Amino acid sequence: MSPSTVVFGAFGVAFALLGLFMAAAARDSGFYVSGLILFVSFVLFLFKLLQHHFDADDASTSD
Repeated sequence: MSPSTVVFGAFGVAFALLGLFMAAAARDSGFYVSGLILFVSFVLFLFKLLQHHFDADDASTSD
């Protein structure tokens, strides 16, 4: 796993948690929805990071 993947993963986790905290502390529907969108988008980003990591790992071991 490259250092950039670890850094982007840490930022992704931090922003996903920020989205959850935004949604939990929301006083109106705009902040609630944007917090949930932030959470879902960064969870999808983290899954894409995992996919990229395992695809690269499979490509290097199949040679």
